[in-house]
Amino acid sequence: MATNRQIVLESPRKFAVSETAIPAPGSGEVLLKVRRVGVCGSDMHLYRYGRIGRIEMSGPLVMGHECVADVAAVGEGVAADLVGARVAVEPAVSCGACRWCRAGLSNLCRQTRTHFLGLPPTDGAMQQYLVHPAGLVAALPEEIDDNAAVMLEPMAIALHAVRLSKVAPGRRIVVLGTGVLGTCVLALLRLYRGLHVVCVDLLADRLKRASAMGADGVVEAREGDREAVAREISDAVGAEGADIVFECAGAGDTLWHMCEVAAPGAHVIVIGSNPDDTVAFSSGVARRNGLTLRFVRRSLDTLEPCIDLAAQDILAPGDLVTHEFAATDAAAAYDLVDRAAAGVLKVVIDMTALGA
Repeated sequence: MATNRQIVLESPRKFAVSETAIPAPGSGEVLLKVRRVGVCGSDMHLYRYGRIGRIEMSGPLVMGHECVADVAAVGEGVAADLVGARVAVEPAVSCGACRWCRAGLSNLCRQTRTHFLGLPPTDGAMQQYLVHPAGLVAALPEEIDDNAAVMLEPMAIALHAVRLSKVAPGRRIVVLGTGVLGTCVLALLRLYRGLHVVCVDLLADRLKRASAMGADGVVEAREGDREAVAREISDAVGAEGADIVFECAGAGDTLWHMCEVAAPGAHVIVIGSNPDDTVAFSSGVARRNGLTLRFVRRSLDTLEPCIDLAAQDILAPGDLVTHEFAATDAAAAYDLVDRAAAGVLKVVIDMTALGA
């Protein structure tokens, strides 16, 4: 009898392969056969510490939420012609009935705090098969390959963040952190004209990539030298400061820098997740400059717009994938990301290697 093989995080930094029964889709659901899964920065919190913020693992967990899959079967009420479709997946399962869902803010639905692929207690996509609501998958055109499809979920978060920022021609912008999300933000900003964008990171290879993608300036940061780095960022963006700051790293230094380099009246968009669940910055600086801080909660109806942009070759999300691993080498994939090895940006795991 066929089984569902899973890559399970048993405890921090310890993976194992397990087998379970293939689930059956219920009403309004689809059975997905997973093709590829991306390794996300938020996954690394679970991998390293067994928790992300206040959410902790209580037992073994199947991780992964950035994925592309084939629809293997459908449940009652789902069109049969969806079977065989290759789809992108929205990993957050909202209730559809609460005040936030009814207001068009499904990303703030309280149910999504635990009903999210790869977030305890919900198993994620590093398995051969999973069941998911049919309304949360989107068919992919042939123009989008599997690697690009995996990148659509972080790109959707970046698009939501850019929308919140009220970006417009003439804005001076700082992107703090050029990992996957910071690079996705940069890719979207380059679709606008008349911006001046400065990228900041600790890693020279990431800044080199940012420059190649069109960043107007880069600053190589250093840990433990906050004030001097803040001055360098201000010099690069202009003496009056940045009109928009995207915090994309969740590090103590970048969370402090985000207000220090912002201009009066600026919008500060916080995307990064801090491993200590703490944000510390000068409240005096933020208050005196009348800053607007917006914390980004995942994406909001931005997955399909990103599919359209990729299908039209306006965005090339697949170009951000730097490494590919077979599912049987998942531990090596996570170790590579954990070490921030030179040249690593997005790592993708091929789940088809687990077998038929």
